[in-house]
Amino acid sequence: MITVRPTVHGDADILCALQKAAFQPLYELYHDAGNPCLRGPEDILRRLDHPAFQYFTILDGEEIIGGVVYRRCGRTPFVDELQAGEYYLLRIYVKPDCQSRGVGRTAILLCEKHFPDARKYYVDFPRELEKNRKCYMSAGYRDSGKELEAEPGLVLVAYEKDA
Repeated sequence: MITVRPTVHGDADILCALQKAAFQPLYELYHDAGNPCLRGPEDILRRLDHPAFQYFTILDGEEIIGGVVYRRCGRTPFVDELQAGEYYLLRIYVKPDCQSRGVGRTAILLCEKHFPDARKYYVDFPRELEKNRKCYMSAGYRDSGKELEAEPGLVLVAYEKDA
């Protein structure tokens, strides 16, 4: 059974390894400098201790299989400043052999229960990633019609969801 819980410091090494495995194929495709596979556990720990972020650990039974991080305030690629009740789904990643099983959708919906004040959610992802599009749409997100070339060859599309 898929569950989520707030991430604790002891999860960082496992989450880092899962993040690297999940994002490596995208790095090989885009060679983008901001790819999460290039980051270590200190990136996760820094976000855990920062009030602008909320990190969750995804579990299948007792096994850690992924992570989700939301931004609560600040800038996003498509929003100049998040307002009260607005959350940006910065990153979700799932262990490669657990992907394409609805884990991402389930995790997103479970995480959203931790934000009772939510009015709106935002997410963006590379335009070509149909698997991501299906995941976010199944969790209730819709295409905002906005696009941004983040790096040469990497176009992001923005999706939104009203809470």
